[in-house]
Amino acid sequence: MQSIEISDIKPFMQLLFQTHQLDSYELVSADIRTDMTYSIDGHIHAAFFSADELSALSLEDKQYLPWAMAKEKIFHIIKGKKTPSILKIVLRVSAPQAELLINSTNSSLNPNDIDGFFINILFQDRKLNVICGISYQIFTMDKELELEFSENIIAILKSNSIACQ
Repeated sequence: MQSIEISDIKPFMQLLFQTHQLDSYELVSADIRTDMTYSIDGHIHAAFFSADELSALSLEDKQYLPWAMAKEKIFHIIKGKKTPSILKIVLRVSAPQAELLINSTNSSLNPNDIDGFFINILFQDRKLNVICGISYQIFTMDKELELEFSENIIAILKSNSIACQ
């Protein structure tokens, strides 16, 4: 698990909410504290959609709503003159992306060993941190995959000119 401190908060928020860079990620949860607290569960409620809608949106086999579908709703909650006192967003790498990431490293792990790749975005006390982590199905000392995942996130940030440490 690696914590990345984001120095450029505004450009990061633009990356998160106004670009398509993270649209293929899935929303696991969001907690937002403004004048009241919002807790958002990213699980898809299939009963809300017709079978045709599920198919058209490619949601049939997904557990969580794609960030592309959720970000506008969350942005609507946080936009305004005041920033939230707390914003926590948990994103998960989609299954196809996770498999590509596993296969692109020298890791001894396979897709069945991994429950998920997660990005925890935490804005609190006017500081923004992105915590990259992996949930494993097994015990392993192999940290190659975690390093590669964190480096991929740092590369996304740097390619968008976002200063981070």
